[in-house]
Amino acid sequence: MINDYKNWYLKKSEFINHLKHHDSIIINRVNNVIITLNYIASLKEEELNEDYDVIFDCGYGYIYNTISEMELYLDKYFDNNMHKFLDYEPLINYSLFLNDLKSTLIEQEVFDKYLNEEFNNMIDEIENIIMSKKSFDETTIESFDNNLFSMLEMKKEYITTSEVFDRIAEELQII
Repeated sequence: MINDYKNWYLKKSEFINHLKHHDSIIINRVNNVIITLNYIASLKEEELNEDYDVIFDCGYGYIYNTISEMELYLDKYFDNNMHKFLDYEPLINYSLFLNDLKSTLIEQEVFDKYLNEEFNNMIDEIENIIMSKKSFDETTIESFDNNLFSMLEMKKEYITTSEVFDRIAEELQII
């Protein structure tokens, strides 16, 4: 699995570095996943253990899917024009965040038909803005946030995969 990741990362490093060069909010959000995976991939085989295996498997699946979805947006909506992609990055980031949060809510067994419908409505709205190249501003994101907060029980803590990897990277003292 580590060799698969190393090969994948080598193929995607130009794309990832381009996003880092532009101080991409999406890459900033998932950067600790990449840092953690690269750290684990650099360990000697005798240093690896079951915890690292679980962390690695989860992180690799997550970053693989996230980068694939970003590339899909880049290709499908922006004809591989990174600058146009970056113009809509806050919306794309929010869509990716919703997918991440959805996974968390499913795992915590609180994701129901109502939440599914509302999440799909927000993702559809995001896609419509992107497809039609409509302008948007911070109030668009704030509107999504307000809608999201009204749906969720805010007494609970919902930790997304990227946030888990922020904590893992801190615990490993690699950030």
